[in-house]
Amino acid sequence: MNPFSQAEHGRPEVLTRRKALRLLNADIGNPFIPSEEQRHPWSVDPIQRLHSPLLRGPLLRVWDYFSGSQPEGDNRMLSRSPDQRLNTEQARKTSLASHLDHKVWEPTPYISFTKSPSTIEEIVAWRSPKRGAQTLTVIDPNARLNNGLPILDVVAEMEHYGIQDPYNNGNRYYIDHYVCLWEVTKEEIVDHYEWEELAKHANWYEEVIMPAFRKFSRKNVSAPARTSAFNMSTMIESLPTN
Repeated sequence: MNPFSQAEHGRPEVLTRRKALRLLNADIGNPFIPSEEQRHPWSVDPIQRLHSPLLRGPLLRVWDYFSGSQPEGDNRMLSRSPDQRLNTEQARKTSLASHLDHKVWEPTPYISFTKSPSTIEEIVAWRSPKRGAQTLTVIDPNARLNNGLPILDVVAEMEHYGIQDPYNNGNRYYIDHYVCLWEVTKEEIVDHYEWEELAKHANWYEEVIMPAFRKFSRKNVSAPARTSAFNMSTMIESLPTN
């Protein structure tokens, strides 16, 4: 069993838009002083997100036995701090800086993903000799955004909050890096793939991942429960047609 599993400690309530807004906003605010969420929103804005470049492809996360945020029996993926408040500038800046520096081993409310297949290959090549079998989890950002759950562009947030690259590498490791806040719900997950089997396809991303992603996205277009926050038919038109 994953040594970092939270199952034995009890699972928090499933993440919803309402819970996300509660964790992003202060309980009591001064009406004359804008809150951090007002100054720099992390909540999902339907109009802005409708044209997000995230909609053009899946988000990818590779993990192994030693990784945190593994999918559990209910197919949810929890961050190591799934109920942490992010309602102040300091809370956001400190927690994100800790998450991005792998030398700092502190629980954070973020789960890392990338849009880059080549980044996944680099991570697998580095990890597998030391940590064994790798699994790739694919999620649909359309489904997440449509449910009002935040996704952050890491480079953009580093620039906004003045977070320095802990590796002094010009943010190279954070290009195409996104984080999901608190939890990935089962409704977002396209599938899980054992890397050993996936790597048998020379063009694994084009041959396996993208067809599964398109099928998953189109299925969700027809789901009535997913049309309340966004126009999903408009979203699917932005997907590649090949």
